[in-house]
Amino acid sequence: MNGVKRSYDSTRRQEQARQTRRAVLAAAGRLFTDAGYGATTLQQVADEAGVAVQTIYSTFGNKPALLEELLDTSIAGDDTPVAVNDRDWMHDVFHHPDPATRLDAYATAVTGIHERAGDMFGVLRAAATTDPALAPLATTAEQRRRAGAASVVNGLEALGALRDDLTVDEAVDVLWTLNSSEIHQRLVRDSGWSPDRFRAWLTTTFRSALLAAPQPPGPS
Repeated sequence: MNGVKRSYDSTRRQEQARQTRRAVLAAAGRLFTDAGYGATTLQQVADEAGVAVQTIYSTFGNKPALLEELLDTSIAGDDTPVAVNDRDWMHDVFHHPDPATRLDAYATAVTGIHERAGDMFGVLRAAATTDPALAPLATTAEQRRRAGAASVVNGLEALGALRDDLTVDEAVDVLWTLNSSEIHQRLVRDSGWSPDRFRAWLTTTFRSALLAAPQPPGPS
């Protein structure tokens, strides 16, 4: 009986801790977006989330770490400990035999990421210009985004699908540029494109920028 009770108590504590973590992240997301990262204190986040400020320190460590966690969960879509490239919605990006379909899937994934995490990318860009403590996070975010683009390009290269006039590094440069949150910001948030319109444009642009033209059939 005691063993069962301890297991139950442990499970309940873990779920409570997870709910608290989610409440803090949601509160931080609202405040960082509305008031700005620099103008938001951890005490304000704690008040918004209904927790003690010490809970934030013990759970996340500091404000930059809180923003990093918020960015990561926004990109992934939840707090499940599964890497982005291992998510179901990334499967076709790396495993579909058709290179065009891979890029279609990647355009869908990129659109979803920016819809979820666009605010946090903007918060990080703005805050990193004035807060040196965020420089490592900003650098890491760009490195991860470029590494993600490289993994997609390397898969296309393995299929022999890249344009002949692009080196692999140049193809990574192109994809890294096109998958940026700034482009999503300008077209969707500033210019009023719908997410579906953006995804369709991104799909077409990925294909034309990266893929070799289909070869005509040979003589029968």
